[in-house]
Amino acid sequence: MSFEHLSTNQPSLFTELETPTTSPAPGVRSARSANRAAWWQQDLSRTATYLMGQARNEDERAFVERLYDEAMAEGPDFINYRGKSAFLAAPRLGIDRNAYARILNALEAIERGTYRSCREAGKQGIPRTVAKVLKALLNLALQYGEVRPSLVGIARLACACKQTVVNCLKLLSLYGFVIVHRRIKRIRTALGFKVVQDTNAYTIQEPQGLGAIALRMFRQASESRKWSPSSKDFHPSKGAGQNPAPNEVPDGVYVSLYDQWAAA
Repeated sequence: MSFEHLSTNQPSLFTELETPTTSPAPGVRSARSANRAAWWQQDLSRTATYLMGQARNEDERAFVERLYDEAMAEGPDFINYRGKSAFLAAPRLGIDRNAYARILNALEAIERGTYRSCREAGKQGIPRTVAKVLKALLNLALQYGEVRPSLVGIARLACACKQTVVNCLKLLSLYGFVIVHRRIKRIRTALGFKVVQDTNAYTIQEPQGLGAIALRMFRQASESRKWSPSSKDFHPSKGAGQNPAPNEVPDGVYVSLYDQWAAA
């Protein structure tokens, strides 16, 4: 693309009254986005014109021209990142080994319950790969205190493909184990600053919402009949002489057996 029109033709003072023949960004539909795209194109043209004036040889001019063509082909930065993204840091997570075990046990209980209560025989309500993805996120939270890997990084840690990780994150978000934070960041380029998509950050917690309801439905009661170690109360039969020791024979057993043998 030639830069002759950038240096000779100056922008009009009343550009908002002019109707452009072509849209600066084909993906823009709304009027507000079209105005933003027009201002972006004007700023980009001014920056490229200044750099062309500062170029010392033809190689530098060709380099600036190539950067300008690539930026125009890519379009404005605000159409290249996902909606509801924000400039924010990854949240700090206070997950210890106890929380690690509670979260995994909750997921295992929901997984067993959905498997038993599924509509079709032999089908799983929650695939087992979900536990692998959750373990990968929990390991990062336990080691670094925050979780902000890319989808490819999670796929490598969980030994799964990228699409499997996306599906597992949807299930974890549905059951309230994971909250996904979409993030963007501002980087510096040769033609100025640019906003790009950053990796997602994740908040890992015990199941909320639908997951809490499923956990109350599917969690099994403890089968242990022993008193908890932290309890200070003692069983009323202990020390009262009602039950014998494990290796002792209750009183009267041999007498009754002898009477039965004598009667026979």
